[in-house]
Amino acid sequence: MLAGILLALVGLADVARARTGTDAAPRRALCTTAVVLLWAGVTVVAVLGLGVDVRSALTLVVLAALWVATTVPVRSGGGASRRGRALPWLRRSGSWPAALLAVAVAVLLLWAPAPDASGFVVDWHRDAGPAFVRAVPLAAVVAGIGSALFLVDSANVVVAQALPPGLSPDERPGAETAEPTRRKRSSRRRTNTSPDADAAAAADGTVTLKGGRLIGPIERLLLAGFALAGAFPVVAALIAAKGIVRFPEIRRETTGYQAEYFLIGSLVSWAMAFAAAGTCWLLAQS
Repeated sequence: MLAGILLALVGLADVARARTGTDAAPRRALCTTAVVLLWAGVTVVAVLGLGVDVRSALTLVVLAALWVATTVPVRSGGGASRRGRALPWLRRSGSWPAALLAVAVAVLLLWAPAPDASGFVVDWHRDAGPAFVRAVPLAAVVAGIGSALFLVDSANVVVAQALPPGLSPDERPGAETAEPTRRKRSSRRRTNTSPDADAAAAADGTVTLKGGRLIGPIERLLLAGFALAGAFPVVAALIAAKGIVRFPEIRRETTGYQAEYFLIGSLVSWAMAFAAAGTCWLLAQS
C-alpha cells in the first residue's frame, strides 16, 4: 500500500508540473501551491483513511520531493519545462532518479510493514456495495490508482531520462524545437531552425517528446489495463500496431536515430506499463 501512495504522490506532482510549468516565477508559484495542496490531501487520506502512521507518510513525502528535485517535467501542451537559469538546482540527472524510485517501490512492496487497517477509506472498502470492489484487496486498489497516476506524466519523465543525449530527433541539428503556442503560426513558414536556436534550446535544457506526450500515457494505460484483464492478444495487437504505424517513418530514416529513438522509448514505456500491471496483480493475489 505504501508503494501505491508513493507512486500517487510522484504522479500527482508530475501532472501538476507538466500542466502548470516551472519556467516563470508565477508558474512556479502556482505549481508549488498545487503540489503542496495535492500532497496534503494524499497525506490526510493516507493517515486518516488508510491507517498509515504519520512518520511513514512523511517519509513518502520526502521521497516524492527528492524525485521532484532531481527530475525535469515534460510539458504536455507543447514544449518542455525550462531549467538552468530559472531553476539552477533542477537539473537533468540521468536515469538514477528512476532507478532509486524503483528501488524504493520494491522495498516498500517487499519489506515495509502494512499500515493499520483502520480509517474511513478502509471502512468504505469493507462496506462498499459492489461485490467486485470488496473482492479486490485495498492495497491493490491503492497501487492501481498510484500506478495510473504515475503512468500519465511521470513515465514520460522516465522515458526522457532513458534517451541518450542527442538521440532524440528534436535535439539533432536542424530539427524544429518546441516553442510556445503563440509562435506556432510563424513556425509553419519554416521547416528548420538555425543551429544557434538549437544551441540555445540545449543550453536551456529543454526536454521534448512531442507526440509521445499524449500517445505514451494512453498506450501505457491501455497496455496495463489489458494486461490486468488478461487480454494478452489485445496487448500484442497494440504493440504490433504501433510498430506498423512507425515503420514507414523509420524506413525513411537514413541515420538510424529514429529506429533507436523508437525502440528505446517504446521498450521503456512498455516495461513501466507491465511492471505496474504486475505489481497490481501480485497485490491482488495476496
